Amino acid sequence: MFTLDDLLKATEGKLLSKGVEIFKEASIDTRTIGEKDIFFALKGSKRDGHEFVNEALIKASGAVISKVQGIYSKNKTVVLVDHTLDSLKKLAKYLREKFKGKTLAVIGSNGKTTTKELIANFLQQRYKTLKTEGNLNNNIGVPLSLSRIEANTEIMVLELGTNRHGDIRELCNIVYPDYALITNIGYEHIEGFGSIEGVREGELEILPYVKGVFVNGDDKFLMEGLKGYRGKIFTFGLSKDCNFRAENIKFLNDHVEFDFHSELVTFPVKSNLTGLYNIYNLTGAIAVALFFDICKCCIQRVTESFTPVKMRGEIIRINGVEIFFDAYNANPSSMRVALEELVRRKKDRVAIAVLGDMLELGDLTDSAHEKIGQWIKELGIDMFIGVGKFIRNALRYVNGHFFDDAQEAADFLKRKLMGREVVLIKGSRAMKLEKILEILKEGRQ
Repeated sequence: MFTLDDLLKATEGKLLSKGVEIFKEASIDTRTIGEKDIFFALKGSKRDGHEFVNEALIKASGAVISKVQGIYSKNKTVVLVDHTLDSLKKLAKYLREKFKGKTLAVIGSNGKTTTKELIANFLQQRYKTLKTEGNLNNNIGVPLSLSRIEANTEIMVLELGTNRHGDIRELCNIVYPDYALITNIGYEHIEGFGSIEGVREGELEILPYVKGVFVNGDDKFLMEGLKGYRGKIFTFGLSKDCNFRAENIKFLNDHVEFDFHSELVTFPVKSNLTGLYNIYNLTGAIAVALFFDICKCCIQRVTESFTPVKMRGEIIRINGVEIFFDAYNANPSSMRVALEELVRRKKDRVAIAVLGDMLELGDLTDSAHEKIGQWIKELGIDMFIGVGKFIRNALRYVNGHFFDDAQEAADFLKRKLMGREVVLIKGSRAMKLEKILEILKEGRQ
């Protein structure tokens, strides 16, 4: 919550009309805005938020605008600023400066959202915790999250995303994190970074801001980038060299079990999350939980009840078919581990990979999709269905069935399924592969 005084001090805006003086949070979406919220009229690539100011003022307590359009109701708060997005960032930074608790940032190429959710669930067992909702990890979503700081908030867990150099630095100049967790470095957003070295450089823009980092100790490329960092380094992973590690891993039908080990404590962990990559997410999150004095019993309770984040490693069963649904995003690193998980889950069933284009790979686009064909052949996957234009590059190494959109792929897959298959559905978000799942669910018994 923040006050009108906070808003005016942070933005140096001009008060056009005065109504409510305390706001629950900032919002940019009239579809979900609450009556105690204040609307920021941001100009987007397709629509200008000023088109929705009148609608916002009917539903909410006020609006922040950069251009005046008509006369506004006297019982609603309206503030005029030079630039609404800059003002949202200034408000967030002002509220962060007033915040006296701890802030942890979660960054990396893969696994950020799941790890952030795990950490927040752990910390909520003891602290009043604020987290970024969903995937609101950019220069709009993070400030919106900070607007929800309450007087009794003790810890913030904020996912920070990046597409290009400078993104993490910009967010850190708003958030000023105390600590960071870095999941890994992989081939993400190569179009913006130019190379994997560029990805690492972009992610590690966070180092000057934090006094300690939790890092994937098995990611040697990431660890090389930490040379010269003078803060505390806490490593997590599977190798004996890691400060926090998973040992004796057992993948069972519907869950995974392992022993979590550190110098001070060892205890068993059971989780519904699937895949080796989630062992890293779990281990890193548990390391953070222990650092903040969350008890072993609380950690075990949370890990056992935690379910996969929507569209990220969900296991869905439809008429005897097991769907491994991981279609929120895709890059070569996450695609490889997903295919490996498909093979691990195969057992005596038919393994089908339904894969969409991986986007934002720049000059690596063709070769990265060719590599998928190599992996499918190498791993012995029984059927390959591609969606999009870039995925057709996999034809160089493996045969498959290719479609322009998810609807066509779903119709084909539905005809082929016999009820004894395990199916991976994965691709970049823009490919809308959730449509395949919707079609498979139609007529579900």
